[in-house]
Amino acid sequence: MLNVREVMTKDVATISPDTSVKDAAAMLAQRDISGVPVIEGGRIIGTFSEEDVLRAIKTTKKDLRLVYPSISSIGIAFQEQITQREIIEAYEEMGSMPVRHVMSKDFQTVAPDLPLSDAIKKMVERGIHRLPVVEKGTLVGIITRGDVIRGLAREHSNSKR
Repeated sequence: MLNVREVMTKDVATISPDTSVKDAAAMLAQRDISGVPVIEGGRIIGTFSEEDVLRAIKTTKKDLRLVYPSISSIGIAFQEQITQREIIEAYEEMGSMPVRHVMSKDFQTVAPDLPLSDAIKKMVERGIHRLPVVEKGTLVGIITRGDVIRGLAREHSNSKR
């Protein structure tokens, strides 16, 4: 079976915790990736992802709209309706904020020699999209869902020969 080192991406994009949310989000979009490790003093202190951006968007005004018929059996149901303008305004407000305020601080890492099956299990059980790969305290790669699929496909293809 493969190990993490054999499928991980070695050229890892990283950001500093002082990078603005707007710059970090632009970097994700430019590189067509969904998340990166946040590095300070050579150590991973968190991860920053598209999910963190969406979770951090807070609106100042929410319109409530009656949902009829009610999906609630005990009363009238309301649904929050947030306008696109409010979302853009909220993004503008939080865009200058440093990543350290919105990054995920609860993150998992794996060792490069871990069997790929163990990394997959960790990703599935915890709903993780990417795992920084750390060796002797240093970031040496990252394994994503795409890396896993490509590695498994490559292994399957090699086993058919």
